Amino acid sequence: MSETKAPTLPERVASRIDSLTATERKIAEYLSAHPQEAAFSSAEELGRATGTSDASVVRTAKALGFDGLPGLKRSLQGELQALLSPANRLSNSLASFDDGAEGILTATLRDHMERLEQAERSIDPQAFAHAVELIDSARETIICGFAGLDGVSAYTATHLTRIGRRARAASDTGYRLADRLLMLGPEDVVVVIAHNRIIVETRVILDLCAEVGARAVLITDTLGEALRDQVDAVLSAPTSRPGTFTSQATVLILLEALVIAVAARDQNRSLRTTDRMNQLREELMGFSRADEVALNLPAARRDRKRDA
Repeated sequence: MSETKAPTLPERVASRIDSLTATERKIAEYLSAHPQEAAFSSAEELGRATGTSDASVVRTAKALGFDGLPGLKRSLQGELQALLSPANRLSNSLASFDDGAEGILTATLRDHMERLEQAERSIDPQAFAHAVELIDSARETIICGFAGLDGVSAYTATHLTRIGRRARAASDTGYRLADRLLMLGPEDVVVVIAHNRIIVETRVILDLCAEVGARAVLITDTLGEALRDQVDAVLSAPTSRPGTFTSQATVLILLEALVIAVAARDQNRSLRTTDRMNQLREELMGFSRADEVALNLPAARRDRKRDA
């Protein structure tokens, strides 16, 4: 005998919509439309997001057939785990392409253009400006990105350093992250990149920021409401269509925009540091441009040039 599949949240909402009060209907529709936020937010956070109350959120969860909000969240987390597994995301992405390599290229470019247009609408310009100000005035900026975001984090830290701002990446997971966070202080800024779910590293980082007085900037696709009260600035940008292969192109462009905006706040400082970097590169290569030309001369001519 086959096991009966539990109804999804949208199915529960659709079957009970007529029996819900106006407030419950409003909450239920929000939960159904924002499953990722609903799966990891508290009743109080969901109450604020829907303009209702935490008690109304709990009543709605029960009206939808759950034993309460924890049961609803467990159900959503289970659905999201299946939907957002790497294999399923890749499978869903491949299923949307049917025109060979050229079709995939065109579709991917168009999809990214759509994501960038969404980012232009979803990123709060004031929050972006505040993030730039925090990074520019920080003693040190720590970029924290996990689960494949270590390269993006290191890339951003390198470019901040090249414009004269002390920065480093901290993308280790588990106990190894402790070494990276040990010297975090009140004059520092942490840029956290977090998508879909709140992992333990994200919680520990934000708790530590609150403890030592460091400032925090969150770059996310769906966790803005859930973590807004724990950070100084939220930059919300979509990474991909739900259930498809995750792309960090929007995140990378957003980080590059932050670097350029920070550089623009003190152009002289940024240019001086870049010039100094180029000088150091030449010294590390062991010769200047003039020496490089001289190396191409015949030995006798090099000797005459040295004697002169």
